[in-house]
Amino acid sequence: MSVAVVLIVRSSSGPATAGSDSTVAAAPSASASPSEKESESSESEDEDAGESSDGDRALGLKAVATTSPGVTARLARIDSVQATASLPGEIGGPALAITVKVKNQTGKKLDLALGVVNAYYGQERTPAVSVASDGEVPFPASVADGDSAKGVYVFQIPEEARPVRVELDLGNGADVVVFKGRPQR
Repeated sequence: MSVAVVLIVRSSSGPATAGSDSTVAAAPSASASPSEKESESSESEDEDAGESSDGDRALGLKAVATTSPGVTARLARIDSVQATASLPGEIGGPALAITVKVKNQTGKKLDLALGVVNAYYGQERTPAVSVASDGEVPFPASVADGDSAKGVYVFQIPEEARPVRVELDLGNGADVVVFKGRPQR
């Protein structure tokens, strides 16, 4: 099985816009393997990992990615939940609670204050709506060398509209990592 990381290269002239990103496949991490025993939630089907119809490459939902030297990330859990909306603009309903784990082995403190997790669903990559009031726990501001940090992100995603695509940008100059697949119900 081959695993690749999607890198989105952004120009220094500002944020990326639709059609302005270049996608580059990076070498797989030596640690690219299924999630460890820590993921007790439903397992995913990784048949959607690899090259998609539009030519980009993504990791499977159970893979471990190297975002920059000494920094690895993985989706530790993906749980189907029934989200309850309580903030203006939120919509309740079927959702996924996605736990992202980042491990720091850089030799220094890793800043996670600008870390962002986005989710998309379906073949059209419809942006999933975040339901922040329903159990979301963002990354801590930083993680010490040798330690791990977790963030939980809840996105409204209809059950019939899967596969899902999860994009992780740690916001510290690291590569944007894309995980893709079908979480089991």
